[in-house]
Amino acid sequence: MKAKYLFLTVSICFATGLLSACGGGINNSSNSTGNSNPQTQVVAGPSLRGTAATGLAIADANLSVKCRGASGSTKTAADGTFSISMAAGSTLPCVLETSNPANGRKLHAIAINAGIINLTPLTEMLSTRLMLADMKIVFANPDFDAINKTVTAATIKTAQADVSAVLSGLLDTGSLSEFYSTPLKAAASSAPGTGDSQDKILDTLNLTLASNLYEPLLNMLSKITPAMMVFGRQGCLVRGADGQTLSCSGPGLWETAGRIDIFPAAMILEPGSKQVLSAKIDYLQNVNYLRQPVTWQVVEADGGSISSNGEYIAPLKPGIYHVRAQREDFPTLSATAMVIVNNTSTGFIPTLSVEHHIVNVMPGGSIALKADMNYPPNIMYIRQPVSWSIVEADAGEISLLGNYIAPAKSGTYHVKVQRDDFPSIYVVVDILVNYPPD
Repeated sequence: MKAKYLFLTVSICFATGLLSACGGGINNSSNSTGNSNPQTQVVAGPSLRGTAATGLAIADANLSVKCRGASGSTKTAADGTFSISMAAGSTLPCVLETSNPANGRKLHAIAINAGIINLTPLTEMLSTRLMLADMKIVFANPDFDAINKTVTAATIKTAQADVSAVLSGLLDTGSLSEFYSTPLKAAASSAPGTGDSQDKILDTLNLTLASNLYEPLLNMLSKITPAMMVFGRQGCLVRGADGQTLSCSGPGLWETAGRIDIFPAAMILEPGSKQVLSAKIDYLQNVNYLRQPVTWQVVEADGGSISSNGEYIAPLKPGIYHVRAQREDFPTLSATAMVIVNNTSTGFIPTLSVEHHIVNVMPGGSIALKADMNYPPNIMYIRQPVSWSIVEADAGEISLLGNYIAPAKSGTYHVKVQRDDFPSIYVVVDILVNYPPD
């Protein structure tokens, strides 16, 4: 009997004691040497932050991120900034995409390090040159092994040099050490002169590169061939999407790019009141228009409403709002009016406008800027009650009458004109200082 009991005990120990000694419980805390058993650790995913901008901040836009092992999304803030922490277990590299609501163009960037990663037209060009491919296709189905092999610190430097060379006839990017990760402070639409030096480079790029040359430039950057054209230099020719040859020998606004201006450009309204706005554009030759190719939009969600023919109805809530007129035939071109809504109006609606909100002048050249305004009834003025000022410290000179002298250095600068009798309303003029094509 005792032998049977011993045999049964040994059998049970053999069946259940393969991982632990018979007669004791399973101990996960330590082994015979006193070391803890290894535990699987989940590593946090990369954290990315940056700014999306095209010269002006891309505000309240959807931004998508794809990394190895996870995808995520966020929205940009009013100043174009964003921040996102990817899911645990995901790793670099990551590909980012956002869309500019102003023209529907997608912007991309490739992050090989955590931290700052911007999305701008320059990062789009850099990414295209790195991958030698359309970045919309790359983002749709990213091959992270290929990206990891292709995008390195060395190749980024080489690709950035290629992009800078292509743009050298339009602007100087030499002050930007790195397109992807150089901190960027973008200007807002209501204050276009408040951005940093990188923002001003983006301003210049936005104004000098004609809208119909953007896609041909990206297409050229996606080719392996080293024979790339220098945009802005004499003899530059590229092939457009329709197969036709396009001249890229000079800044777009010196050539044939369209214009749009909005009237009035600034005003003070009572809550709930109405004001008709108009847009002035130039029309393409040999093109018949059934209507003016302009779309109207109120920028702020609570900023009132506007009809298709420009009749604006102010909101009931006092505040500062903006109305945008955008060309349909040149989607990158728009003009914005500032609307101040308050209860202090006495029945008179003060307005302020400029002849052109974008002007061209050669380095060291001069131009007479003009402001247009209305006058309160029964009040006489000795002079037009407006004040002109330069926004940037190095943006040239301007007289009391609006005579502007450009600086010697090419770039995009800003001049502000403000009503003296109603100082809350003002208009900012973009000054493009550059040479016309040869």
